[in-house]
Amino acid sequence: MVSSKAFECFIGAWGFLNATTVNTTTGALIPEWHSIYPSGMADYTPDGHHSFIITANDTTQPEDRPKQLTLPASPSEPDYLWAIVAQHSLAAGGSFHLSNVTSGTREEQTGLSGVLIVNTRTATLPSWVGIELINEFKFYDECNVHYLKSSFGDELHTVYFYKLPENCTS
Repeated sequence: MVSSKAFECFIGAWGFLNATTVNTTTGALIPEWHSIYPSGMADYTPDGHHSFIITANDTTQPEDRPKQLTLPASPSEPDYLWAIVAQHSLAAGGSFHLSNVTSGTREEQTGLSGVLIVNTRTATLPSWVGIELINEFKFYDECNVHYLKSSFGDELHTVYFYKLPENCTS
């Protein structure tokens, strides 16, 4: 019951609020290529698929988001501009499932929490294809905000998301 409620909370589109990386040995904040205020979104579908794209922020990092590039790419567009886009973007997709889901507490004003496991099928970064991403999650504000935490060696990545409104047209 709790697990199915958490699954329902994930379903939909999510925008990035902020993202930080901390060295767990020293406590130092590690600068990231996408800054602490990245652009992008994550999507979760009812049939268990997940995709996301994260990029440098268009407003705070315009130098990393060259606006003169187009698709299809033109031979006159310099490779170095495409390299900047590639260096400051990551997209991935695959399937997801949850484990160890628990209810939140009124004292902490939190909602459901547990582990989100994503099995990647495709990614702009070839080394991510086929990997399993394990994230701790916790929901707040009646499933309208959540965070994901993941460890990579002595680095702890924390990303906060906000629920995007449904975009239903009929």
